[in-house]
Amino acid sequence: MKPTTRRWAILSAASAFLLATPIIHAQTPEPMLVYDDALQPGWNNWSWAKVELSVPTGNAKPIKVQGDPWTALALHHEPFSTKGYTNLVFYVNGGTEGGQTIAVKLMAGGKPLEASYVVTPKTKTWAVVTVPLKDIEGIDKVIDGICFQAQDKPYAPYYVTKIQFE
Repeated sequence: MKPTTRRWAILSAASAFLLATPIIHAQTPEPMLVYDDALQPGWNNWSWAKVELSVPTGNAKPIKVQGDPWTALALHHEPFSTKGYTNLVFYVNGGTEGGQTIAVKLMAGGKPLEASYVVTPKTKTWAVVTVPLKDIEGIDKVIDGICFQAQDKPYAPYYVTKIQFE
């Protein structure tokens, strides 16, 4: 057999092997919707702030949140894994005053984790917020909720909607 014929035979065998071998892609889970005009099945309101769900405002029904220092909008779910998710995404609006300081945290065992991502909503403006789970101790973790916690002063109402893990 000539050297070029042998090379073609080896390449043909390698190509046949590659074509016969299935390519395995990492499975990315579907987004997990937490809230969109209403709490989604399996999610419950465990808040320790003044919270109104499904408040009609234009074309949406966001959550209205207001309260005293360190109070929070807290949404609970049976424990689940964040494996495959990389971000927590939501829309926030600062209401008529804006400027609230809100620490977004994950929860485990019904308690907020230490790490947080601080958000300051703008007056009468909807903004999409993408919180990387790596920034709030959330990669490949078993959690049971999320919270939006005020800091050291009372705060005017703000609104949040379309909350989901992606």
